[in-house]
Amino acid sequence: MTVQRITPDGIIPAGNDLAPIIDSLQRCRERIADVPINRLLDLLDDFARRLLRDSRTAGLEGAMFLGAWLRKANLRQMLELNLGGNTAALDGFVPQGRNHIAAKPHGLVSMWMAGNVATLPMFSLVPALLAKNVCLVKLALPEANGMDRLLAVLAESESEDITGRELLDAMAVVWFDFRDKKLNDQMSLAADAKLVWGGAEAVRAISLLPRREHCIEIVFGPKYSIGLIGKATLESDKLDAVVDGFVRDVAIFDQRACSAPQTIFVERNSRRSLEAVGRLFAERLSRLPPKPELDAYTTGRILQVRAEWAIDESKDVIASADGANWTVLLDREPTLKEAVQSRTIFLSEVDSWREVVPLLSPKVQTVGLALGGIDDSLAFAESATRAGVARCVRPGIMNNYESPWDGKLLVGELVRWVVLKP
Repeated sequence: MTVQRITPDGIIPAGNDLAPIIDSLQRCRERIADVPINRLLDLLDDFARRLLRDSRTAGLEGAMFLGAWLRKANLRQMLELNLGGNTAALDGFVPQGRNHIAAKPHGLVSMWMAGNVATLPMFSLVPALLAKNVCLVKLALPEANGMDRLLAVLAESESEDITGRELLDAMAVVWFDFRDKKLNDQMSLAADAKLVWGGAEAVRAISLLPRREHCIEIVFGPKYSIGLIGKATLESDKLDAVVDGFVRDVAIFDQRACSAPQTIFVERNSRRSLEAVGRLFAERLSRLPPKPELDAYTTGRILQVRAEWAIDESKDVIASADGANWTVLLDREPTLKEAVQSRTIFLSEVDSWREVVPLLSPKVQTVGLALGGIDDSLAFAESATRAGVARCVRPGIMNNYESPWDGKLLVGELVRWVVLKP
């Protein structure tokens, strides 16, 4: 089968063998290892500035957040956290007591991307490149989905010692049919580190590919995220802002991100009924612009769940009149509902946040937390993170990619710590 390579000039056929691409990447390892980390940060900062000014990328979904995330101050802070304050170790040995340590790249990082978020490859490429690895990235879908435009703007970015065009030599973004065993085997056997985003079936398949003994594997598997609104918030004047935050989290990426809320638990309170909270969500959802397109499969799922809930006397539905634009589903069962996505929110009433804790596991990535008081927030966060939850954040920033993510400090995992004892 033919490999398709995504470039600044679009998608081009690249034969039926990854070996030439892999060989080219291997030849770039010394070049990127020699670039000072400050110059890489400067280059990415220039890329960030160009993203929102350039007509090719300004309108891409997630471009605004990506531009903010790529700023030098943010990436430097990420490196400090990931490397324990030893950012200079990326450029060579630094003193550590009587000894010296350095953070060296693994080498070639092979990445298998999920197809749910268009900018996702950048959030994997940048940490790997900052760790001075070279990268082979396989997209989930044959469409470039804006990746070609991102690469085009990066190619025009500049800093001392390295240009965006030169940085592109250290990466290759490709697509080929996921069923092609030969190409998947090639990609896996070339890797010094494997990075995998995807559903359970994809993760299992990629983990079973042959790999070299020293190759590490970093997995971001399927996740589910929830919200929690506490009694103190519901009985205060802060609820409007909380709902606005959740609706932003729902609207961004159309709930396709693993960090988007699907079920939101609402504590029973004396001021607002579940139905009143549902109407508030519905009013805010109705303000969103209509979805640009409604695919038949997703529309069918939305209409099916609406019908199922409408015939159940213990449940309720509030839905957009103009097709499947948004849906709010109400019940009083403390369960994690199967995600429908595409502006479909489940609101479930509970007596206390403590009813939610037994539902939590490492499957739950992010909790949008609006309990209203620091004591309850800390108590819930302690219980939730012990159960496996990775993030408890305020509504409105659930989809903000940050470090750590899924409990991992990614740059820290993409370097090898080495020691010199002279």
